[in-house]
Amino acid sequence: MLDPVPSTGPLAGIRVVDLTHHLGGPLATMALGQLGADVVKVEPPSGDEWRHVDDVAGESRQFHAANRDKRGIVLDLRTPEGREALDALIDGADVLVHSFSPGVAERLGAGAEETLERNPRLIHCSLSAFGPGGRRGTDVALQSETGLWAANGGRMVPVPLHDTIAPWIMASGILAALYERERSGRGQAIETSLLEAAAALACHRLIRDGSGEPLFNRFVDACYRPYPTADGAIPIACYAPSMHARLFEVLGMPELLEDPRFATLDARARHADALAELIGARIATETTATWRERLAEAGLPHGEVSDRPHSLLDHPDARAMGLVVEIDDPTLGPELVTGPPLRLSRTPARTARPAPRLGEHTREVLDEIGVAAVREG
Repeated sequence: MLDPVPSTGPLAGIRVVDLTHHLGGPLATMALGQLGADVVKVEPPSGDEWRHVDDVAGESRQFHAANRDKRGIVLDLRTPEGREALDALIDGADVLVHSFSPGVAERLGAGAEETLERNPRLIHCSLSAFGPGGRRGTDVALQSETGLWAANGGRMVPVPLHDTIAPWIMASGILAALYERERSGRGQAIETSLLEAAAALACHRLIRDGSGEPLFNRFVDACYRPYPTADGAIPIACYAPSMHARLFEVLGMPELLEDPRFATLDARARHADALAELIGARIATETTATWRERLAEAGLPHGEVSDRPHSLLDHPDARAMGLVVEIDDPTLGPELVTGPPLRLSRTPARTARPAPRLGEHTREVLDEIGVAAVREG
C-alpha cells in the first residue's frame, strides 16, 4: 500500500489493518497512524457504531476524535468477496488490530492463528473487555467491577479511563513485537483487555500485604488537593514530605511544624483534615495569581483549577508545545484537536488527516491490493 500522505514518522512503511470499533481500539490505531504507519480502517457497510453517537452535518465528532490519520474502506466480511479482500490486505500487512468480542475475529477469518499462518510476519493485536474468555463490557463496567467507582466516592470518573489507557498498552506491545521481529523475522499475537488496563491504571495502589496497614498511611492529602482562593481555586501538589516545610513557609504558617498535630509526618497524616482546614482558610484570603507566584518562586508544584470541562484545548502550554493543532475536515471545516502526546526530535509524529468518510478510500485501497471484484460489485 502506498500512503498518499508521505510520512517521515518512525513507523513510515508499516502497514496496519484496522478492524477496531468504538473507542479503545481506534485510539490505538490512530496512535500508530500519527507515528507514521499507513492505517487502513475496515468498516462494515453500516459503519463503525461510533459514527452514530453524535451528529453534526451528518458526521460524528466522537468518531472523528478517535479515527484521524487513517484511510477508510468498507468491506462486508460476511461475504466471500469481502473475505477475499481482507485476506489480500492481511497478506501485505505488518500489523492487524481488532477489538471484536471473543470469537468474532475467528468467525470472520481474522483470528490470530489463521492470520499468522497466512502471514508469519504479521503482528496480531486484539483488545477485549475481560480477556479472551470473558464477556463483553465497557468502561462503566470496569470502573464498577475493579473498585474505581468505590474509590472515587461512588461516582464514575467522567472520562472512559480504561478505553484511553488501553490504546497505549496496545501500541507499546505492537512496537515491542515489531522490534523483536527485526531479530527473529517472525510475527506474534498480542492480547490485552480493559481489565488489564485497569491493573495498569492503578498498579501503584494494587498491593496488599499482611500488615493490616492501609496503603499510603503516611500520605498527607491536605498538601495534595485543590483549595478555593479569593477569586478562584488552586491545586496544591506537595505530595513529597520534603515539600511540606517549604509549603508552610509560603503560606506564612511556619508555626504549623511546632504544633504537635503537624510536627511529624505521621502526625500530619493522622490530622490531615485539621491541617486542610487551616490551609484552606489561609489560601482563601488571597488571589490565585498571588499564590501561583509564591509557589513558583518556592519551586513547589501547583496548578490552576479550570471552571470549564476539558479545557485542555485552550491551555497555553498545550498550544506552545504543539499538542493542540488544527486540521481541515471536508464536512466540519477547521477542527481543533489534540495531536500526538509525545515529541520525537528526528522523526516527528503528527496528526495530518481528518477521519475518513465511510468508505472514502475503498476504491483506492482495493486498487493497490489488486482486488477488483468488491469494487465493481
